[in-house]
Amino acid sequence: MMLPARMRSKAGWSDACILNVSKRGLLIYSAGSADPGSFVEIRRGGQLVVARVVWRKNQRIGLHSPDPVRVEDIISTEAAASAVQSSIPEISFERRRIPRDSERSRHRARAMEFIAMVLLGLVFVGTAVACVEDAFAEPLAAVRTALG
Repeated sequence: MMLPARMRSKAGWSDACILNVSKRGLLIYSAGSADPGSFVEIRRGGQLVVARVVWRKNQRIGLHSPDPVRVEDIISTEAAASAVQSSIPEISFERRRIPRDSERSRHRARAMEFIAMVLLGLVFVGTAVACVEDAFAEPLAAVRTALG
């Protein structure tokens, strides 16, 4: 397997590639500085493994961890992808002349809701008036003719 990761040693952060994982160690490929006997941190997604460098041959490095390595979490691409996404700062810019404002949008939505309710109320009142007028039209016409 080849899983991208980051390695932190005394020299700082560098890119690494995990080639093999076991319950107590890792085999990685990295150009970063890591001398045998020193400790390094390996980050893959949200997982952190602190391990001692056991051996190094060119850019291959054998690591031994005093704590058990959670192999499933290291291999899991979903956890790694979500952690990578959360670690990348989101760059956004507003192309509008007036940037969006959540408070302004909320006020607009409330105003539109109020106007819709007023219009619905007016339609209801108009319908009620028309029904009452139709209901009393015949009796009032009879009273009007009777009175002359």
